[in-house]
Amino acid sequence: MLNKAGIRTVELLAPRLSQHRRERLAKLFVSMSRPVAEQQPYTCPLCGYSGLFDPIFGSNALRFDAECPSCQSRERHRFIKLWLVSEAPEEGLGSFLHFAPEPSLEREIRSRCMEYRTADITPGRADLVLNMESIDLPDASVDTIMANHVLEHVDDRKALPELFRILRPGGLALLTTPVTHAWQHSYEDPSITTPEARHRHFGQADHVVFFGSDIDDRIRAAGFDLEKAVADGAQAAKYGLIRGDTIYLARRPAA
Repeated sequence: MLNKAGIRTVELLAPRLSQHRRERLAKLFVSMSRPVAEQQPYTCPLCGYSGLFDPIFGSNALRFDAECPSCQSRERHRFIKLWLVSEAPEEGLGSFLHFAPEPSLEREIRSRCMEYRTADITPGRADLVLNMESIDLPDASVDTIMANHVLEHVDDRKALPELFRILRPGGLALLTTPVTHAWQHSYEDPSITTPEARHRHFGQADHVVFFGSDIDDRIRAAGFDLEKAVADGAQAAKYGLIRGDTIYLARRPAA
């Protein structure tokens, strides 16, 4: 989404356009301001689009080449698609629970699972209304869970054990979140509660933590075995990924 200053600037220039068209116009302005040599085409593995990608106006930074203009997939969605193609179990993903579901991934996942359900804490956004810190589902009832950029919104010390509990033995949780790998310890402070303060400290008004490299230990502490898939330079150059972006593959032991 555009930041407030960006939206206001475009509103003044084009007051009669819809918000969607104003955002598209702002992205076009930003893209055109780049040197021609930096305007390189990418390929979207989700929808097959090939061409220039759109910038994203984040809360703290502008990311060029982040969003596919055809399916609106972002870097982490395209990386997950690549993982699904190359590493997903041949037998499929079984019973699948998708927290804070992204439309750009739904079709790809549905084709690989026996049952696909979505979940969100806000009513009306998904099939199920679930709080990740206290999930109203039976023990060992799900084969695969996906939560893209959700852990930074919740108390992971409550959420991760809940994910472990509802997974069947051998089940897998696909987790992504912003991480500063150079930090030894995650940055968190429960006294920071206002949206303004959380934006300042954690990068977004509804974030409660910014993870460091200890995220590995925090995931393992919930009982998971952990592997990681990391986006390499060649993938980033072809598909518009973030170099070093990580998918945390947290598996409940089969035994």
